[in-house]
Amino acid sequence: MKKAALIIAVAAFLPLVSSLSSKAQFNDQTLCKRRTVGIEKYKKLAVADGYDNVETYMMDSDFRKPAKDIPWSETKVLEDPVIGERVGVLDRNYIPGASRIHTGWFRNLIFAVGVDYHPQLGVTRRYEFDVMMVPSGDSYFVMRGCDGRFPVTEELANALRTQPPGKNVFIKLYAEGFGGGILNQIGAGTVKEWSKVYANWDQPSTVKPSELGF
Repeated sequence: MKKAALIIAVAAFLPLVSSLSSKAQFNDQTLCKRRTVGIEKYKKLAVADGYDNVETYMMDSDFRKPAKDIPWSETKVLEDPVIGERVGVLDRNYIPGASRIHTGWFRNLIFAVGVDYHPQLGVTRRYEFDVMMVPSGDSYFVMRGCDGRFPVTEELANALRTQPPGKNVFIKLYAEGFGGGILNQIGAGTVKEWSKVYANWDQPSTVKPSELGF
């Protein structure tokens, strides 16, 4: 039962890399505060120049057969059969057989979800964090998103790219129903990969929230 629950927890993270089809009305505080019914069409995502030497990881497992070879803390081109390709690094922090937090760090989007697992009680709860705090020298960023998704700006990308190498980084996460903010440690391996993911910044000044799945 524990093994099945853990596989489900990992599988729950990967679908977040796909975009939703609903149109979002941008709000500075809550990116998906209001949604309207509709249909949008976008060109598939393509990898920016300079990542020719990065290996591709095919996201070709659906919910019935969760992937077991997820490349944690490795920069990869994640190829989604629906929305196209993204460069990013996936990270996990967990208690064996119990709760865990998964994050995904992409050039224009960050994901953060948590699974609160209590086997003795037979309770599993999944959280999509809507506030993230990231340190930057003597300051810190407060990122507001929803459904576990956060946009990336050039200033934030630069802060992530220039984090001291070889050190873990703490971030703080908040979710409705999760209680107070919790600290989550991002390992040095993932922090090192940020310098690759956020190199050569060339994102447009604004990205439509609906393109990110909000």
